[in-house]
Amino acid sequence: MRVQDQPAYILHQRPFRDTSQIIELFSRDYGRLSVISRGSRSAKSKLKSTLQLFQPLHVSWSGKGELPLLTRAEPAEYKPPVIKSRALPCGFYINELIVRLLHQHDIHEELFDLYHNVMYAFGNNDELEVTLRLFEKELLQLLGFGLNLVSDADSGELIDEQSDYIYYIEHGPVRVTSLVKTDQLIISGKSLLAYEKSVLDSGSVRREIKQLMRNIINYYIGSKPLRSRELFR
Repeated sequence: MRVQDQPAYILHQRPFRDTSQIIELFSRDYGRLSVISRGSRSAKSKLKSTLQLFQPLHVSWSGKGELPLLTRAEPAEYKPPVIKSRALPCGFYINELIVRLLHQHDIHEELFDLYHNVMYAFGNNDELEVTLRLFEKELLQLLGFGLNLVSDADSGELIDEQSDYIYYIEHGPVRVTSLVKTDQLIISGKSLLAYEKSVLDSGSVRREIKQLMRNIINYYIGSKPLRSRELFR
């Protein structure tokens, strides 16, 4: 199998033997996959400066099995995003999320486009937390885990911004009444509706949504924690 000039980003790299490496790619038409890049860790390698995280690439590979051979990589035609300073942990976090949530070879063209747009958003604005929350919401939607942010999952009534809710994962929000005693996360209807509208312009709303998404993402990734979260501390 030969694939030529595929739009892709590098999600992760790890050393392989003396000068080679195994690269985790996120490609537009072939999804997530691993390739071997021979000799690219050598000081003389022409690929060494090209194979960088967060940079849009055109890559080619060949071979059968789970580890085809990377045969070519070059920068994409457009100007790369500039991911630095406070945006770096955000980039690592998104890469790790995709590795953990996306099965290899599952094709998600819309998710690739979302990832591409978010990389440039990180490089061009200071609303990093808002960008992350909106990415998380859209990511879950594209993977089939979309959130119910508009109606009470038990009664079917529309969310009331003056009420509080418990969000049950894979079920939805349920209004808290005076009869309910719970140690679960409680989130305001105001925050749920703001998230639905992608308008996170309040500090209290951002804090509630951050905690909500942390709980939901923890549920889907399982017991192994995300290493990239340590970078935010």
